[in-house]
Amino acid sequence: IDYATRGLDPDRIAQIRPQSPLEVELSDQRVRLANSFAGGAGFAADGYMVMSDQTFLRLFPARSSGAPDHILLKTDGTVSVEEVITRLRATLPEGLRIRSVDQAADDDQRYQTTERPTGLIFGFGVVMGVIVGIVIVYQILSTDVADHLSEYATLKAMGYGSSFFLGIVFEQAIVLAVMGFVPSWLISAGLYELLRILTGLPMQLTPETIIAVFLGTLAACTLSGAIATRRLNSADPADLF
Repeated sequence: IDYATRGLDPDRIAQIRPQSPLEVELSDQRVRLANSFAGGAGFAADGYMVMSDQTFLRLFPARSSGAPDHILLKTDGTVSVEEVITRLRATLPEGLRIRSVDQAADDDQRYQTTERPTGLIFGFGVVMGVIVGIVIVYQILSTDVADHLSEYATLKAMGYGSSFFLGIVFEQAIVLAVMGFVPSWLISAGLYELLRILTGLPMQLTPETIIAVFLGTLAACTLSGAIATRRLNSADPADLF
């Protein structure tokens, strides 16, 4: 049994060993738990159990031993996994999904992200967060540009080009991105840990995710800065006073 199953006492389950099994009732039948492993809950299940085919058929008599959902093959190391997959696809009939463990994990993650309601809701929240962030940063930079129109007009009359003003606004946008990202990173790390404790889900804020979010934040703020400088680019210096 998975000792990280949601709702179970992990310390009690972790003590299960072949020499000290635990008998429980499952599907109105007595089952002896002989060991434990670290799995963890997910969106599809609170935890996992591993059992023999005979025990499985005893607990679920409606299932057939000739119709398994998955068959796990282990290679001996003399051939690559890709070569085994290619041979199996050429030998077995069509309709069977033959893939490596990594491919199966990627497919499941893609399914949870793009087809399951939870993934769609989170994805929609990310899109809305980006849009709201762009609008807020645009409002800040646009207000700052409006407050300093006379200064910008003087510089433009002196011959400074659009690239100079873009540089000023982009610098402000980068400062906003960095100053906003650091506390958000710390708050997100705390929320990840809190969700991991409350739900049992393997929530991990990886370095790749942190870097991707930071680059996305810089891009969004830069886009807001470019939009905020449109008025300066198209206006005549005399009209800015």
